[in-house]
Amino acid sequence: MGAKLRSQSGKVCNIILLMVLLSVVMIRVWGPATNIQPDSLRYVSAGLNLAEYGVLSGRGFRADHAPSPDFIQGGIYTAAEIALASMISTTTREGLMCIAESPSGSGCDLRLPALKIIYTLEVFLFHIAVWFVGFLFFQNKLGAWLAVGFSMLFRETYIYNSSILTEPSYLMISGGFVVSWMFALKKAESVSRWFLSGVMLGLLVLVKPAWSALAVCLGFCALVIFLIKRDKRLWILRSFGGGACGYCLFIVPILLWNGLVLQVWSLSSPDYLTASLSHRLAFNLMSWKEWAIGWFYYLPVSGAGRLFGVNALLPLGWDTGSYYEYGRDVLNAIAVQGRTASEANRYLLENFVLKMPIKEIAVTALLLWRGIFVGLVIGMLAVPMTAIYLMCARGKDLTMFLAVLLPCLFMAVVHAMVSVSIYRYNLPLIIPYVLVMAYFTLRIIDRIMLLNFPAFSVLRTNFSHRQGK
Repeated sequence: MGAKLRSQSGKVCNIILLMVLLSVVMIRVWGPATNIQPDSLRYVSAGLNLAEYGVLSGRGFRADHAPSPDFIQGGIYTAAEIALASMISTTTREGLMCIAESPSGSGCDLRLPALKIIYTLEVFLFHIAVWFVGFLFFQNKLGAWLAVGFSMLFRETYIYNSSILTEPSYLMISGGFVVSWMFALKKAESVSRWFLSGVMLGLLVLVKPAWSALAVCLGFCALVIFLIKRDKRLWILRSFGGGACGYCLFIVPILLWNGLVLQVWSLSSPDYLTASLSHRLAFNLMSWKEWAIGWFYYLPVSGAGRLFGVNALLPLGWDTGSYYEYGRDVLNAIAVQGRTASEANRYLLENFVLKMPIKEIAVTALLLWRGIFVGLVIGMLAVPMTAIYLMCARGKDLTMFLAVLLPCLFMAVVHAMVSVSIYRYNLPLIIPYVLVMAYFTLRIIDRIMLLNFPAFSVLRTNFSHRQGK
């Protein structure tokens, strides 16, 4: 009888927590006014071109003229969700068309209800994905809910919820990928699970094309394992084949469309890569003194201005006199002058990577340092906690955690190599961070329960975060 009551109370508690989670997400999405960011216009234009004319194009939207087919910079998925929102709500459609004509949003109806419904669902599903990852990792619901609670503290899970950007979908699909990845690793002989993992990675590439680097990396790892593990070659072929089929389900049609229609066999425009590389490789010009200062300056809270003076920090920032400004306004212009996009990319790589390999590695490490502090202050807690966990964990716990961390960390390295590496590029790192934060919290709870406080008698009876280990 007692077990049945505990089961029922547990279900009621989970339902209440789900309702609280949904309510908080809705408040975060619907409370603030819609925020128009500098990148919002191209997403709105791409979505309206798709909805109104059925044309994939990132060129500006015109209500009286269909655009020519073109690349959609920043991912096709974002254009698709904006197109869907415009088709299911007249208010949303009119608001989006006003934004396309007035990029500042001045005088526009920015309620955009259909788009906010989509964002609410996406952010909510991200937190649900965190719950599943936490449950798979800790094997109990308390650990899962703690992980969700910590995920809601990260500023990136709410500050972009009312902005027309890729971040809500990036959160949802990256969370879905990590869950499907863990499910596949737990039952590696299941082709269907690897297929689902490939599907999620394919969707993730449609949101952030840079994630195609992870697909290449996983393919290389599968090849190495295939060559080493001769007795498991059939299993590797089946698993990799399932994941590859799921991935290609979304990627091949886009590659074919770009190749046949735009005559470019890639996921994004070559000049988009040129701009990204120009922004990033300009940082290779920093002095070694500036490089050393950067390790302090790129901490979310550092006091670097008092230590080194404001003028010493200007080159490392975003404003006038920064390497970012130089890359955006000067280096990019030099690279593209009289060159095709492919030639410009080759020029940048030859002169700013191959001729300075040590500086390239050092600056990549520095920009990785800047990009991993997702959540700012809470990121400053999560990063050292992750390092401590990696040093202390052993066996199955460490293996499972690395399975979550390594794909996210690999992409953080990629973003540090080819972009300016800002926090919102590395949102998936939230998931391993909340796991270690929940882990140390559970350890503290363990300690408290050992003190035999009467207030923790129920918790002591029902809780064991080491279940089955």
